[in-house]
Amino acid sequence: MKLLFLDESGDHNLTIIDKNYPLFVLAGCVIDDNYHKNILTPGLSEFKRKLFNTEDIILHYVDYTRNRKGFEIMINKKFRENFFKGLNDVIKNTDFILVACIIDKKKHKKKYGILALDPYIFSLEIVIERFVMYLKEKDEKGVIIAESRGQQLDNELELSFLNFKIRGTRFLRPKEIVEKIDSFIIKKKEENIAGLQLADTLVTPIGRRYLNKVNYINYEIIKSKFRRSSCGRLIGYGLIILPKK
Repeated sequence: MKLLFLDESGDHNLTIIDKNYPLFVLAGCVIDDNYHKNILTPGLSEFKRKLFNTEDIILHYVDYTRNRKGFEIMINKKFRENFFKGLNDVIKNTDFILVACIIDKKKHKKKYGILALDPYIFSLEIVIERFVMYLKEKDEKGVIIAESRGQQLDNELELSFLNFKIRGTRFLRPKEIVEKIDSFIIKKKEENIAGLQLADTLVTPIGRRYLNKVNYINYEIIKSKFRRSSCGRLIGYGLIILPKK
């Protein structure tokens, strides 16, 4: 069984667009369920214990890059360097496949106007398509685990997935989705799930790379994890950038 852990960066608002981060990015980490339970989860816990003397602290990009909510010690330069070195090593040594969709909201809105789709739902469709294609390649089944964004948005997300199962997507028939994806689960950040924290760690750096902003995470490591075609192509397979040029 393969698990797809989802997290997003940026908001889905197309009315007010943040000029400093005019993107919505959805990233998914595909991990074998046994690997997640027996290797990634204890490995990430050990990483936390080594630095923070607890495994209960939850890795959240916006917190550890802003030295808050338990990460106040990150203000210490040496500690910060050790943290990011260790985190980059965790990413490098973890066995997973990465799929991400970047939506440039300004260009998206300009191209489609009032017909522009909600960036989260649009990117969710894209990522699910790639996940199902990957599952077909590996002859596996999968489960999608998304991070909670609040009751109303969670309900919208569950309805969207149900709609995909009923109507399919542009490239998948409903039957393909139903046969390959066992369930769609929403979990809260407080549940301290390793796969969700991995996705959280990667999704913002993907967006920052697109915007040519400084990154704390080594992008070459991230790049090496993307799903690729049989001939090594990345764009369109592991990284989808919309709207297309």
